[in-house]
Amino acid sequence: MHRVLPHNRLALALSSALFATMSLGASVAQAQDQTAGATPTTPTGSNSPAANQATPPPATTSKAKNLQAVVVTGSLIRRVDAETSSPVTMVDRTTISNSGKPTLGDVLQQLPSISGNATNTQNNSNGGGVASPLLEGGDGAARISLRGLGTDRTLVLIDGQRMANTDVNMIPQNMIERVDVLPEGASTVYGSDAIGGVVNFILRKDYQGAEASINDGISSHGDGQRHGISLTAGATGDNYSIVGGIDYNKYDAVLATQRKFSAQQLYLSSGVITPSGSSSIPTGKIQVPSSIAANQAGTCPTQYITLASGNGSSQSDYRCDRGAPDAYNYNAYNYIQTQQQRTDGFVLGSYKLTDNLTFFTDAFFNHTQSSGQDAPAPTGVGDGWYVLASNPINPFGVTFSANPIPGDPNSGYQFNTRLTGLGTRLHTYDTKNVQINTGLRGNFGQSSWNWDASIDYGYANRVQRDYNEVNIADFQTAINNGVNIFNQANPTVSAALRAGVDAPVYVFTNATKQVQFDASGELWDLPAGAMQLAVGGLYRQQSMNYTVTPDAVLNLATGTCEVLQEACGSPGRGSENVKELYAESLIPLLSQQPWAYSLNIDLGIRASDYSTSGTTTNKKIAIEWRPIADLLVRGTISQVFRAPNLDELHDGVTLVQPTLNDPCAHLSAAELAQHAAACQYVPVNWAGDNPAQVNTYYSGANTVGNSLKPEQGKSIDFGLVYNPSWADGVSTSVDFWHVYLNDLLTPIAASTVVNACFANNSSPYCSLISRYNATTQQPGQVQVIDTPVVNLGNLSTSGVDFTLNYKIPHFDLGNFDPGNFKAGFATTYLATYKNDAAPGEPGAQTINYAGTYTQQFGNLTRWRGTLTFNWELGNWSAQWQTRYINHLTNLNADADISGVNIPMASVLYHSIQLGYAIPAWHTKIDFGVDNLSNKAPPLIYQNGLNYNVDTATYDTIGRYYWLRATFKL
Repeated sequence: MHRVLPHNRLALALSSALFATMSLGASVAQAQDQTAGATPTTPTGSNSPAANQATPPPATTSKAKNLQAVVVTGSLIRRVDAETSSPVTMVDRTTISNSGKPTLGDVLQQLPSISGNATNTQNNSNGGGVASPLLEGGDGAARISLRGLGTDRTLVLIDGQRMANTDVNMIPQNMIERVDVLPEGASTVYGSDAIGGVVNFILRKDYQGAEASINDGISSHGDGQRHGISLTAGATGDNYSIVGGIDYNKYDAVLATQRKFSAQQLYLSSGVITPSGSSSIPTGKIQVPSSIAANQAGTCPTQYITLASGNGSSQSDYRCDRGAPDAYNYNAYNYIQTQQQRTDGFVLGSYKLTDNLTFFTDAFFNHTQSSGQDAPAPTGVGDGWYVLASNPINPFGVTFSANPIPGDPNSGYQFNTRLTGLGTRLHTYDTKNVQINTGLRGNFGQSSWNWDASIDYGYANRVQRDYNEVNIADFQTAINNGVNIFNQANPTVSAALRAGVDAPVYVFTNATKQVQFDASGELWDLPAGAMQLAVGGLYRQQSMNYTVTPDAVLNLATGTCEVLQEACGSPGRGSENVKELYAESLIPLLSQQPWAYSLNIDLGIRASDYSTSGTTTNKKIAIEWRPIADLLVRGTISQVFRAPNLDELHDGVTLVQPTLNDPCAHLSAAELAQHAAACQYVPVNWAGDNPAQVNTYYSGANTVGNSLKPEQGKSIDFGLVYNPSWADGVSTSVDFWHVYLNDLLTPIAASTVVNACFANNSSPYCSLISRYNATTQQPGQVQVIDTPVVNLGNLSTSGVDFTLNYKIPHFDLGNFDPGNFKAGFATTYLATYKNDAAPGEPGAQTINYAGTYTQQFGNLTRWRGTLTFNWELGNWSAQWQTRYINHLTNLNADADISGVNIPMASVLYHSIQLGYAIPAWHTKIDFGVDNLSNKAPPLIYQNGLNYNVDTATYDTIGRYYWLRATFKL
């Protein structure tokens, strides 16, 4: 079990574990009296950990020592075996190249083991200030969510080293030899965050020559054009190796209106699909006394009216607000592909100083410029401005303000509008990333032991600028000077308001500095092979700093800032350091025995001391058993943990506006008394405005004086890999996995706060709710709910991975040569995804989200899979790939009726690639089509954070053509 150790026992815990490991090895040595060698296998191929495997021949210990041993992803041990206890999927350069995609995120997010919520280039900006700087779309980033556990629970590495920025799109594609994807918990090997798994980018080495590539692409709609160029050059000698390159790619933006499914926001309400949008409309949504509202068109079901004609200076210019029919289509201005361009540069080198000492350095730089776009700014008196009853532009004789004004009984009426005259809000992002890993590696004399000492530095800086945000003070001055806000679309009014436009700036910086030392080698020879040990330690410092220009700093007392409310944020900064000691031992138990061609046990331990959350020790045990040479049986049980990151600890207070179904609506006096803590100030039989957009204050835990502890749990994996000697070219694997976590780190949801308090008047969450009192024009409505990051809930998920690969033997048809064929199939089945969001609270329940879509967890379809066919003949090559996403259920899909679920159809995508090499020109031409059938994504209506669909899972662009030319010297 995971346990917290006192700080001064950190080294003792590790030394005790090492002693136990050595003792076990010694016992095995005494028990065995037969000598047998290690079991090397061929390197893995494309798409699968078992692809293109040959049957592993027996080898003596001396022969195994002559083979090149390398550190494999998921282990600290240097191995000659390509197949280990860890189910690693390898995505090689050929697979990346055949995809035709210039960024790595687009390639990796299609793997079957990846699901849930993640950002990519299809995410628009969704507003101004953000709850967490890493969660907003629009910045051109792509992040990975293995097992649907979220991007914070997937560790991203470059040659085993952590990245300062987990955006995989920033990694130069021409720098990468392959990508190892390990979809299992690996905390003992890599530390915090490796819960869903690890994505490890392996760098190119020993490259000789030069290569240039240019690419272009465009959708069948004639938009979404992209183009790019990359240059790579390298040289390798007896004592050195160096490779460097530059890469540039650019994507054009695509507006949501260019696709039918996203042209307007769609709402599923009471079983009816309605084109709708925002209630903040250009003609205003204005709350007036009932006596005035009743005069508009003879009847008005609510107190809200809107401008119908004229300049708004007379009550006769207004009519009733009709709700959904009057809603504003903000989708018309959103991007379904963000505008972006990237420039990358890298250099990878090593120099052999002596026979036993080598210097190495790996460095790359990225500069990403991107932008998201939103509709013109919505604003209301909740942003902090007001219109007095005495103002000449006001024809209603009441004061419009967020709250009642003392001494003015006719104040506190609501007024919202949309400032279309100011133009769209543009959110630009300028991101710079630097990653450097350098050091020395060598051997201890002529022994099997080698060591590695490195310094790793990562730095990321993102500058976000929001254009066409309104400065409230200047806006108020304009209103006080008689600028007619009731007729804001008038060009003269717009020109007067434009003088008060701001462009707040948000800067997010994070840095990682690490020193690390590793050593590994053989302890002694056992009868079944050499016992191996890897040990190491590191010290890492991490820091983050989030700054906001003064005009956008949130005032907690009012919920506003100097610009519009949706752009308000708060600065935050923090740092931490971690010290870790770790060890892993591979112990061969049996070899060349009946029903034990080989049997190995792998033990690991890692002790971590975090300055922010204390000390933790995690262990693993793994088994590798080959009953026969063709069959590997593997299993791993490991403890996993995730320390709270700096965002979760130190993020400043930020305004978020989620949708809430208020349980206090339509209650009798007796029911209100029963739920007094949750429903304070709510009137009897209050209808409310369900569902309603409410104000919540997100923040890091430390910001509000709370503390956090790490998530902890277990990862269990059991699998089979079969490479039948009787079927040449066939390999297959099946892996069963289960991950469960306690004390989840998560921002508490507004619905969780309200529902927990509603169920229990003594709930500690009741203090997080603030409602408007009886003296306001909106008694009982939620004013603000605090929703900081907390440890809350448990999560358990399980499933099965299956792969089948076949390198079809070459067959000859007389004078006709059909070429060489390969086929690969990979699929993931999600059996369970259970979450208990509020353990211990009355009414809390465990929900299985497998096979569903929700905003909280994203797309958790039960089946995902890919089927790939490759063909080669002479200078020709081709690939056909099919990607399948199973049908699922959209939970709580109706905006008005709670508990209504609707089906989402399964989707099948096809893509093709055709290549032709021209040897005389040292050139290869590739042409491809993605989404060949132009498949549109299934709709999720208002549950979609971006224009009615799930952009983390489905393609929004449609059929896409691309062309690439590669020249080699």
